[in-house]
Amino acid sequence: MRDKDFDVVIAGSGAAGLTAALAAATHGRRTLVIESASELGGTTALSGGRVWIPVNGRPENAGDSADAANQYLDQIFDTRYQPMIRTFVREAAAMAEFVEKQSPHRFVVCPNYPDYHQDRAGATRGGRCFDVAPIDLGELVPQARSVRQPPGYTPITHAEWEKWRYPANIDTEALTARMAAGIRTGGVGLTAALLDGAVRAGATVRTNTELTAVLTGDAGVTGVRVRTAEGEQTIRTTSVVLATGAFDASDELRKRLLPAGLGVSASAPGNTGIALTVAENLGLAVDNLTEGWWMPMAQLDDDTVDGTPYPRGLVRERGVPRQIVVNRHGHRFLDEALPYNEFGKAMHRTGPDGTPAGNGAHLIFDQGFRDRYPLPGLPATGDVPSHVVTAPDLATLAGRIGVEQHCLAETVERWNGFCADGVDHDFGRGENAYDRYYGDPWQKGNPCLGPIDRPPYYAMRVQSGVIGSKGGPVTDTAGRVLTRDGAVLPGLYAVGNAAAFWTGDGYPGPGATLAVGMTFGYLAGLDITEH
Repeated sequence: MRDKDFDVVIAGSGAAGLTAALAAATHGRRTLVIESASELGGTTALSGGRVWIPVNGRPENAGDSADAANQYLDQIFDTRYQPMIRTFVREAAAMAEFVEKQSPHRFVVCPNYPDYHQDRAGATRGGRCFDVAPIDLGELVPQARSVRQPPGYTPITHAEWEKWRYPANIDTEALTARMAAGIRTGGVGLTAALLDGAVRAGATVRTNTELTAVLTGDAGVTGVRVRTAEGEQTIRTTSVVLATGAFDASDELRKRLLPAGLGVSASAPGNTGIALTVAENLGLAVDNLTEGWWMPMAQLDDDTVDGTPYPRGLVRERGVPRQIVVNRHGHRFLDEALPYNEFGKAMHRTGPDGTPAGNGAHLIFDQGFRDRYPLPGLPATGDVPSHVVTAPDLATLAGRIGVEQHCLAETVERWNGFCADGVDHDFGRGENAYDRYYGDPWQKGNPCLGPIDRPPYYAMRVQSGVIGSKGGPVTDTAGRVLTRDGAVLPGLYAVGNAAAFWTGDGYPGPGATLAVGMTFGYLAGLDITEH
């Protein structure tokens, strides 16, 4: 059976794929977007939806320059792929301008959100990261209602979070009303807006349609095979964009390729590595298979996506006072407020016995923390959920989480001494702009330090997680996939986490994942229209 022909088939409905679809459809190409799941948006819809765009021309980004951005990224990304860095810096703002012109999405600058590596030349204290303006699903194409939502989702903006921060300040009534009215923000809003733009430009979108193979001939791509509820189908096309996301939702690939200390994945459950299968079958070059976008995570009892347990990232909780993270011995091993990618790398480092440092890690906090600060799944009052351990004293808490009582007691005592001094003498928590951004802005002195001294005491397991692997087919600066001998395979493109993410182990700032995926999705779409 063969379906009708398309000029381009885009596999995956996250931001990278939808930006490619928007570019192709806007320029008149018959465009088909296929999504293996029943809901749209992939990992993008499960994310915060922020996008990191240097040299963006906004007043809040004044003083930024291509030289500064390139200098900064050269220190963080894999310089074997320096042309990709230069292309990203040159084209990211053009991508954003195109998206705003051709879709209802509106970027809202985050003027205070700092880059992740404040010690590197070219870093900024804010202005490169963009949030999503709230968008009304009722004004979009009907398929926008099929965009997935992550567990615990609320349509809050980043500016609102900066203003409210903690549960006692949040206007829950306003957020509840916004949710009921169909207003969406974050990754849900970004996906819905891109989808609306692509469909209105003429793109066809199909769910429950899984890519199984890319077909090629002497001249390049000739079609794809897909699996649907009606059976296998062949679709003829001369251009295919692999935007199928990462491979870390595959237990087998995650365990075989990614670090030994990795525990959980927050990729969409369908991100199981079809791009790698395509690459293997077609003899394509692949790279960066051992890297990912790392993040510490917690697994709540009832959180699932597509029936699969789904963890929550720990970003804002680690910078505030009255908490520390300890390893299986009850010792601190890092600055808890580190950017999450750096936190993940610290969890993966192995000790003399070959065990990753983060194995058995727990977040330790007290009643003072619970009274003021948020933690996934833990209300300020009432019953304590099973993913949180509680005890009347530190000795009992240590026994319940399996660490030596005297080690935990000594660690907390040392921490409390640092808080009295106002300086973390071990790891320097709160001594840079990124740490302080997530600290308590209403606390005098170091906003990241506060004692753990008010019983009862609590512990929550912290797992090393990944929000997307980075390995896949190698591409050129237009997103065109390369063979093992460096030649272009005509008609085949890979973007986002489906491609070899030339970023190496780096993560420059909030929204870099989506920014790179969308920029090269945009460039792939343009290249398709030109060839």
